[in-house]
Amino acid sequence: MLMIRERVPGFLPAKFWQESPARDQWQAMTDKYTALAAAAKLAAAERGPAFRKLLVELSSRWPGALRESELVGPERVLVRHAAAAAGLALPNQARAPEWANGEPHQATPTLAVLCWAELHELIRDQLEFRAALGRGTTLTTTTFAAWIRDHDDDRAQRWPQADRLPGLVGPKLRVRGAYLWLAARAGLDLPSLNALLFARAGHWDRRPDDPAWATGAVE
Repeated sequence: MLMIRERVPGFLPAKFWQESPARDQWQAMTDKYTALAAAAKLAAAERGPAFRKLLVELSSRWPGALRESELVGPERVLVRHAAAAAGLALPNQARAPEWANGEPHQATPTLAVLCWAELHELIRDQLEFRAALGRGTTLTTTTFAAWIRDHDDDRAQRWPQADRLPGLVGPKLRVRGAYLWLAARAGLDLPSLNALLFARAGHWDRRPDDPAWATGAVE
């Protein structure tokens, strides 16, 4: 069960869970799980050019998807594909219309798909920032926050209160920061978010430099 509540002052989980993903986000997730299922079939056969091409597409279009597939396995990929297809059939609904602060929620495939949809875009934002600045530039959450502020588009909606990034996830710009940011917005500690995403616990759940709010240590 997921215990969703305000982990960081000013980050209200209700806002995140009551937002309505657009149809293209559901379509992207349906496409992703179709591609992951195809990759699993190719991996069981000869891993030729088609397999390598598909891996490149998966890693570039949905950063983090290959790790997801490796950890959750092919059967759960198919379950999540069905959840994404169901969401595509009924788009523009709240992520969790029955959201209530402090009440436990079932960790469903649909919630996993929704969190992955957001996480892919957060990581992609980081990658685009790195590409825009080029080599030799100091990459910090402070400079990333400034870059987000300069983009009055979907990025700003994904990173509300971007000025708080250094205090919430630390000074270094890293992929783990995207996980932490999503956890803060969704009202989850990081181990709970990881369990939802990867359907298992692991060594990746806690690190010494994780903020206290993300570990579940502070109530």
